[in-house]
Parts: sequence; structure tokens; C-alpha cells
Amino acid sequence: MPERATPRRQAADTGTIARTVAVLAAIADAAAGVRIRELAARLALPASTVHRLLERLIGEGMVERDAQAPVYRAGPEFLRMAARVVHAHPLQSIAAPFLDEAVRTTNETAYLCLYLPAEHRLSFVTHRESTHPLGYRVRSNEPQSLLVGASGRSILAWLDEPSRAAAFAREASHGAPTRSLPGRRALLADLAAIRARGYALSFGQRIPGAVGLFAPVFAADGQVAGSIGYTIPEQRFRGASEAALARRIRELAAGLSTALGARADTPQLPRSTRSARTASR
Repeated sequence: MPERATPRRQAADTGTIARTVAVLAAIADAAAGVRIRELAARLALPASTVHRLLERLIGEGMVERDAQAPVYRAGPEFLRMAARVVHAHPLQSIAAPFLDEAVRTTNETAYLCLYLPAEHRLSFVTHRESTHPLGYRVRSNEPQSLLVGASGRSILAWLDEPSRAAAFAREASHGAPTRSLPGRRALLADLAAIRARGYALSFGQRIPGAVGLFAPVFAADGQVAGSIGYTIPEQRFRGASEAALARRIRELAAGLSTALGARADTPQLPRSTRSARTASR
């Protein structure tokens, strides 16, 4: 007759699973490897408990111990499983529930943009429609400028200076009229404001009559991977709704970043949520 688990044993098993998952998560965050003492301090567990869990994980190929230094890192089985998951779940599918939630809570059309580093541009890759009869459609799956619109500037604000310069040079060298490009000083000031509040707001920059409100999305390496946000007809946008929309899209951007493997301490969501009414029109 199979042994029946008692409540005490069930609780112990659940605790072991939770601790094991916590160890794996900490290993995944420490690309260069981590020592037992560091793991124990980070997880608030006895070093003996961490050592025991690590030995079990080594036996399953989920963790490996460096032969030259007393550090632990992701093992071959952990890497194999992670690669299969990433291959089976492209960004669009990972982002789908976040886009659904964005529309469900605001009934405004939500878009996901991907940063194209080789081209210094972005692409709108997927979206969810609101039920409003009036709305704006953005051209999908084609490279577009990072310099205009909340969708682009929410990405540009988190790029390093060489990448920003390359994005500006790219637009100037590919036939964009000089008068259509923002002045460099004004652009840098706007990017600094975007970084300070954690999202971008624009009026009619990419599509005349449309308001864009987007927040950055980060990948596992901590680099900006794209943006998620709303495109709203200007006649339906109310300044009083900005704070709520911004708070929601920042929460969803943070959740999507976490789902993509970004660390919890990635500085993508500053606490400030002051009004973006000074954004460029």
C-alpha cells in the first residue's frame, strides 16, 4: 500500500521544492558563478542546506561546480532546458498575456515593439485591439525610427550614447528631412525626462492625431529589448488619465521584462511618476 503523505511531510516537501527553485533562480542570475556563502546569505538559508541542495542539483545536471574555484553555475541540463523553452516561446507569445491585460484594463489598443540593434530602429511586431470604433493602426513588421514617438523614444532613452548617435545618424543618412528630425539638444533633454519617469509620452509624432504612451522592456542581459504601450486617438486622451495609464503600462513592462529573464534590480522602473505633460508634441 502506498505511503500516504502527512500534512507535515507535505509541508516539508513543499519547502524543499521552494528552496530548490530559489537556488536555481539565484544560479541563473549569477552568470559568472556564485559561492555557497553568497547563496546562503542571499537566500537566508543555512550554508549546510544550500550545500545539500546544490549536491542534489549537480547530480541532476542542473548545476555544475567549477573545478578551479569553489563557485557554482548553471549546469548542462539547466542550459538545455532553458534553450528549449526560449526556442518554443518567442517573445510575441511571452508578451501575449501582457498585451491582453493591457487592453482588458484600459480598453485602449496595445502594441509590442522590438528593438533592431543592427538597424538602429524598431519594429511593431504584435498588438491587441481595443473595442473602440475609432483607433489608429501602426505599420507592423517593418523598421521604423527610434527618434519619434513614445514607442521609439522609450527604447532610445535606455540605449548607450554610441547607439543613440548611430540611430540619429541612420535617420539623417537615409533621406529623413532634417526638419523632421528633433534637435539633438531637445531630444537628449526629452530622453533624460523619459528615463526619470520610466515611460514616454508623445503627441502626433509617429501618427498625426495619435497619442503614444510606452514603457521599455528589458531582456535577461539587462539591455533594452523593446517597448510596450498604448496608441490612443488624441480626442479620446485625457490628461487626468495619464498617471493611471503610465502606472499600468510600467507594471506590465516590468512583468514582461521579468518573464524575459531580466533581473529584479534592473533599473527600468524609477519610482517617480510625475506628469509627462512636457513631452514633445
